[in-house]
Amino acid sequence: MTASQPQELGTASPLSADERQHECDVALSQRLTLHWPIIAVLAAFLATLFIIPVMVRAPVSDDWVYARSVEILLTSGKLKIFDLAVVTLIFQIGWGGLFALVFGTTFGALRLSTIALMSISAVAFYGTCRELKLSRGRSAVGTAAYLFNPLSFALAFSFMTDPQFLALLVIASYFYVRGLRVETIDRRIIIFGSVAASCAFLVRQQGALIPLAVGVYLVLSRRWKPDLDGLKMALWVAGLPALTLILYYIWLFNTGAPAQQNAFLNQMTGAGWASTRLLFERMTFIEVMYIGFFAAPVVLALIPGALRWRLPRSWVGMAVFVACVAILITGLQIFGMQGRVMPYLPQFVGSTGIGPTDLIGGRPRVIPETWLSPLTIAFAVSVFLFFLLTTSQTGEGSRAERAGPGLLLSLGLFQVLGIMPPSFHFRNWIISVDRYLVPILPFALLLLLWSTRKLPMIKPLAWLAIALYAFFSIAGTRDFLVFQGTTWTMARQAVEMGVPLTRLDAGSSWDGYHLYEYTYDHRIYKQHTPGGPWWTNLFAKATDSTYIVSTQPLQGYDVIAQREYSSWLHSDPQMIYLSRKHTFPGPP
Repeated sequence: MTASQPQELGTASPLSADERQHECDVALSQRLTLHWPIIAVLAAFLATLFIIPVMVRAPVSDDWVYARSVEILLTSGKLKIFDLAVVTLIFQIGWGGLFALVFGTTFGALRLSTIALMSISAVAFYGTCRELKLSRGRSAVGTAAYLFNPLSFALAFSFMTDPQFLALLVIASYFYVRGLRVETIDRRIIIFGSVAASCAFLVRQQGALIPLAVGVYLVLSRRWKPDLDGLKMALWVAGLPALTLILYYIWLFNTGAPAQQNAFLNQMTGAGWASTRLLFERMTFIEVMYIGFFAAPVVLALIPGALRWRLPRSWVGMAVFVACVAILITGLQIFGMQGRVMPYLPQFVGSTGIGPTDLIGGRPRVIPETWLSPLTIAFAVSVFLFFLLTTSQTGEGSRAERAGPGLLLSLGLFQVLGIMPPSFHFRNWIISVDRYLVPILPFALLLLLWSTRKLPMIKPLAWLAIALYAFFSIAGTRDFLVFQGTTWTMARQAVEMGVPLTRLDAGSSWDGYHLYEYTYDHRIYKQHTPGGPWWTNLFAKATDSTYIVSTQPLQGYDVIAQREYSSWLHSDPQMIYLSRKHTFPGPP
């Protein structure tokens, strides 16, 4: 056919470049329109960057340890993991280093690296919800509950290993769930999951439990057979993580394991059966109660549909439900007699708000003590309903419908085991810390959302509860970073006045960042602040605490400077003080 001849019927002329671009734009617009709920949730999360002073010149809790590793990598090209570190950390150093190259080697840049990773994980969480055949609305509710929970939100604005591991765990879970669909197994997607699991291991050791959990699920669900195809699947799922683990420990043994990693191992092996059993018993109950805290916004929105709830029909579901209720009742009785109320592990989320209080004088309450018992009861009711709703679905649905939830259950249970090893360090002190529990959060939400997919949900009620969580999370995180920034500003003022670092105690993060390496290099083994706070023994034996930054005037000290800081959760003015010992005639 020549150019002058008419076009034959049934044929189409090729699209021009502009027409192809127009079709792509239309398709993208349609996808964005379909998924506007998750876009709105992500936009709300990222909008908090305009409220929270993310670039404040101060670290959060122990993240100064990891920040120093990034600084050393960028200044000297050496990969150094301090003896204080009990985690693998390598991926986090590299990921944080990328942001430090762009935004400068600052604490704020490293916090941005965590926020970015958490944002990516939110998309993965939403994708996992969609893999479970949840509606876009419910998927958005779940994603918001994941992002704006006070514990996950507070950690997102730090450079701690916990949120970076959490994000990689959620990303790996999404790829494994998607790649291991019953109807179609996608090798490439599974390998993406194994890459994310490898990265998770290179942040915290319990990342090794991710492919193990997937393997156990495949065996128990009879989806894996010991043949050539089974070998291939095992390599897709666990080959890269296994290789990563082997290479990491070869490198570690050649360079020398950080002292605290050996110390943690010794604490576990030397704990004894009685102490180990007590820790497991306590942590089992505490984990159950924190599930109630994590799931509360979704549970609240399901209560109006209670007439459609039912008890588990299978004996397995009923047995699990009865066991969980027994743990709940027993734990409430024992902890109640001891006077313990939620939050049981108040490190990052407690009655004083958001963030640790590692400064002499502490911080005042933002949650009245009279509220704690009612909150404990509310979370106990929440977790009771959680177990009722989730166990009622045991054995329900087709094999394909149960595949995703079964895999997520396996992943979640293995992460519960991963909480235990680091908790041995705290077993005779504060039992554990709340940030260790954050890997439970996504699996509790996902399993609850799947189990109740056919039940009515009053979404406005869910959004209201999430909004209350979000308000506390945003205001508390903002207050904590302002508090940290003011503490460090006061400490810098002291140094500018001529105060030597070895005479200044300005809290755990300041002392650790400025004196840990000095203490180590100068081989200072004796604490120079007898009877001082824990961080002057662990991080900064070199300081004699002649000058102290605190939140209140101290007996035996003269206040030489003070500074007010802004707090949204307190009605009274909040102050930071710089004080000097009565007996010391130093500056000013």
